Amino acid sequence: MDFTLKIWRQENANAQGSMKEYKVNDISSDTSFLEMLDVLNQQLVEKNEDVLSFDNDCREGVCGTCSLYINGEAHGPKKLVTTCQLYMRSFKDGQTIYIEPFRAKSFPVVKDLVVDRSAFDRIQQAGGYTSFDT
Repeated sequence: MDFTLKIWRQENANAQGSMKEYKVNDISSDTSFLEMLDVLNQQLVEKNEDVLSFDNDCREGVCGTCSLYINGEAHGPKKLVTTCQLYMRSFKDGQTIYIEPFRAKSFPVVKDLVVDRSAFDRIQQAGGYTSFDT
C-alpha cells in the first residue's frame, strides 16, 4: 500500500509549525500505524533529514502515549482503538492521511507530534481518574 502523509512538523514549543508532505510506499496492510511512522523515519534517516518525533511506549493499546489526530479524528478512523493498535488496512491504498498532535491548551506541542502530557500524568499519578458533573 502507498500513502501520502501530511504531517504536522514543529521544531520546538516556540516555533511556528506547519504541515509537511511525505510519501511511504509498499506498506503492508498488517503494519501498525506507528510501524508505518517508523518506516517513514527510516527513510528520513537515509536522506539525512530530521526524523519525525512522536510518542509511543507500550504499543499494546494500554498506555495512551501514542495519541494522535488522524484525518481529524482522535486515534484515527477505528472506534475504541488507540493509535498503536490501528493498522494500515483501515485506510485505502493511495489515500492521503493527515496526522497531527492532540490539540488542547493543556497539551502544548513540544515537537512535531509530541505534546506535553504532564497535566494528564498528574491526574493519573493522583489515582488515574477524575469525577465532575457535566
